[in-house]
Amino acid sequence: MRNHRFTLIEVVVAIGILGLALSGLLQLLIQSQERLARNFDRWNRMHMLMQAAEFTLLQPGEEPPGISREFFPYDDYRVIVSFRDAEGLPDELNDQVGQLPLKSCVIELIRARDGKTVDQLIVDRISYETTVQEE
Repeated sequence: MRNHRFTLIEVVVAIGILGLALSGLLQLLIQSQERLARNFDRWNRMHMLMQAAEFTLLQPGEEPPGISREFFPYDDYRVIVSFRDAEGLPDELNDQVGQLPLKSCVIELIRARDGKTVDQLIVDRISYETTVQEE
């Protein structure tokens, strides 16, 4: 049986290859952690917006009351709700006799520490508060 000894060059090359492989693996792990954190933040913001939308759209009228902590228990964010005329309808669908108007409910998620809008959700709904004019 032969006793094989490695030269210093072979050991250094092997350690270098192992180091490159480990650094590539660590880089992939770091990138996946960053993507995971970004996706969780995006999901969390959308979850908050959906909670606000469900509460708002269940309220009568276009002046919903403020959302209580029971339905929106987030101290770091607040919600601003506004209504506007819906956009993008074809002209032949607008102003028909007996048609109720379509309104867009705009729900903005505002970060409390700097007052910046971080996300928004727009939901179109029929406005039942408007009286229909007969021609």
